Amino acid sequence: MEKLKAFQDLARSNGFVDVEETEDGTVLWLKKATANAEDRMCLDSLTNSVTVFWATIPWKINSKTFRTVPSLEEWITQTSRQAGAMTNRDALMRLATDKHDALALTSLCATNAELIRSAIARHFEAGTVSEKARSVVMQRVAEHARSYHTDQDPDQWLAKSLHSECDRLHNEEIRVKASRA
Repeated sequence: MEKLKAFQDLARSNGFVDVEETEDGTVLWLKKATANAEDRMCLDSLTNSVTVFWATIPWKINSKTFRTVPSLEEWITQTSRQAGAMTNRDALMRLATDKHDALALTSLCATNAELIRSAIARHFEAGTVSEKARSVVMQRVAEHARSYHTDQDPDQWLAKSLHSECDRLHNEEIRVKASRA
């Protein structure tokens, strides 16, 4: 029980809050709001472990299980440091190599949240349409990151790519609606 208490204390000190406990008390769920979604943590007293679940764009769910408090603490420290230290240039270079690099895409989304929001708002109505458009647009930007060159300004490249992908997706929707009529 001390180990689970230590897991819970570490989670709370890193922004997680209790959400729900099972009736038999063997599992406690915690959550933490992030820029893109919500991270979840499952403390399991039967296995004496913690599993962290987090979403990346386009809403891929990742998970990692920890059996010791120091390993969870090291992972939390490492992921927050990596996400915070990554520049747009670094993220684009990583995506140019691997378009599925979740950390690079998450960093790009967190660092440029306002730019992304305004580009989407310019082309799509608010609500569920813009939320769906966001994940599609960001995945397309990741796919086209291979066209980014280090001599280009990463912020300008990203702004132009966001506009192009929003415009392209909006035109695709118009074509679909027109073909139905």
